[in-house]
Amino acid sequence: MTTSARLVLVPLACLVLLASACASADTATDGDSSSSATSATDVEVAALFADGALTADPITVDCTLENGSETTCYQFEVDSLSTAVDSDGPYCPATTSDVGGIWVWDGEDPGLYALDEDFWDLMSAQGYEFADENGDVTIVDPAGGAPSSSTTENSCLQATPDDSYHLQVLIPTTPELLDEATDLSTISQVGLAFDGVTIFGDAPSVGDTGGLPALDACGGHIDPSGYYHWHFGAESIQSNLDAAGANVSCAIEQDNEAAVAFSYDGYVIYGSEEDGAVPTDLDECGGHVSDTEEFGEVYHYHLSTDSPNLPVCRVGASATGNLTSPDGEGISLPNGSGGGNGAPAGGPPAGGQPGRDE
Repeated sequence: MTTSARLVLVPLACLVLLASACASADTATDGDSSSSATSATDVEVAALFADGALTADPITVDCTLENGSETTCYQFEVDSLSTAVDSDGPYCPATTSDVGGIWVWDGEDPGLYALDEDFWDLMSAQGYEFADENGDVTIVDPAGGAPSSSTTENSCLQATPDDSYHLQVLIPTTPELLDEATDLSTISQVGLAFDGVTIFGDAPSVGDTGGLPALDACGGHIDPSGYYHWHFGAESIQSNLDAAGANVSCAIEQDNEAAVAFSYDGYVIYGSEEDGAVPTDLDECGGHVSDTEEFGEVYHYHLSTDSPNLPVCRVGASATGNLTSPDGEGISLPNGSGGGNGAPAGGPPAGGQPGRDE
């Protein structure tokens, strides 16, 4: 987005300082609506986003939150494939001797791995068959289509991109705390990154589906519906890759202290560090109240040093219909308020296709 396209919206009330939270990082989850509040002011909401991330000026619209509250939300519009990031992969390697993207393995010897020869050897030793006798990896489009090589017991999943539509995201202008934090588990809706890419929780386990939905080196991939989305906070992922010994690099500029995204409850997500160190006073969702460069002393989340590095829960209510498309009902998108959706029920036969929203 050009500078001339950026506009000042109403004051960024979504970044609220709960006065009682100053005494304890846990206050953000106590649901005490009697706490006094001050809001950040003079913030250009559109200017938080990278150039080209938004396809239209943000607007404020009426919306309903998952707790039934009638309020207002910022409506952001983005491309299905953001021009602010490289969504070309690599994802699945063609052969076991090639290097593809990455994966967070949750079986025996769990951890963050590059999809390289050592990883496929590990899978083979644990009884998983992703490649044929020639070392050709079976690659399957989870939206349908024939595998790339002879079918093996398991497959590497790589969806076909579709840049023909837009997404609309609703973010509350003023957060409303829930009585209990919402778990952000497998394929949960987490938020909208300032590069214009939506963020989801853990991708489904190979143990549940038989297929491995490969991520690129920055932690994103193509949904079966064709849009690119994150399963990591990309601006902090290199620390995770280096710690895991994964021999791949994310090309996105790394900044472990940057403001990187809106959570769907309206609070901002920052990188894993603050003032050069990982904060030690974070609540169960990875949030706390502290001074920020952009908004002063407010509640916000931090990416973690775990893999994936996203917040594991959120403290506030998200909007119903928070992820839609203005381009027609034929586009398959998640429904609901962005909470924990869980893994696809049952999963497909080994080597088959997983459910939507990998």
